[in-house]
Amino acid sequence: MLIAITCGVRETKTSSGMLDTNSLVTYFNKLINEQGGTAIVIPPQEVLNTENICKKIEGLIITGGGDINPKLYKERNTDSKYIDNNRDTTEINLLSMAEDNNIRTLAICRGHQMLNVYKGGTLIQDINSTIKNPIDHTQINEKTRKHIHDIGIQEESKLYNIIGTKKLGVNSIHHQCIDKIGKDLIISARSDDGVVEGIETTSSWEAIGVQWHPEYLGNDVSSKNLFNWIVKG
Repeated sequence: MLIAITCGVRETKTSSGMLDTNSLVTYFNKLINEQGGTAIVIPPQEVLNTENICKKIEGLIITGGGDINPKLYKERNTDSKYIDNNRDTTEINLLSMAEDNNIRTLAICRGHQMLNVYKGGTLIQDINSTIKNPIDHTQINEKTRKHIHDIGIQEESKLYNIIGTKKLGVNSIHHQCIDKIGKDLIISARSDDGVVEGIETTSSWEAIGVQWHPEYLGNDVSSKNLFNWIVKG
């Protein structure tokens, strides 16, 4: 199984100095390989031939990163940072390709938010300034690989069928979250403060969004189950 994975752009020290590079943590490759799949990385780009891509891949992962341009959900920028318009366009085109061709899709963190925006939903641009008494959802560095808070998963959801539990400890590396839910999507999980932690499609297109980063929790059964689903269905 060939799984396409999106990535971001990051300034990196190279032999030629500090240059922009396409950046993706290797945990994705490892987890996909463990399930018998092969990963290919699709970086942000101005020209993308989705017709050729869709003939080759069996799954798509939209990964985490900077914020989505609020223009895409018809709002002004109040708290969005590290916007990459090429990445936004690339991922929207890939999501459209996946939906049109019924390609299984796993959307993670920023990707979870992008799935919602693609389907016409909106985002809260900063949790701390909008939600009353929120959990600290932005815990990075040594906490990236730790369970920071629990989420509750809807028992009738596809996410529950994959993970197999109604309560799950997750990491938390985001300052934005879903506000208005998009068309043909339902909420499958929330944290105790009401933040949407899981969404999924109600149509024939199998797409699941999760707000946490399962790739950093690769030893968790839930993470292995998610990657088993994207590779094998």
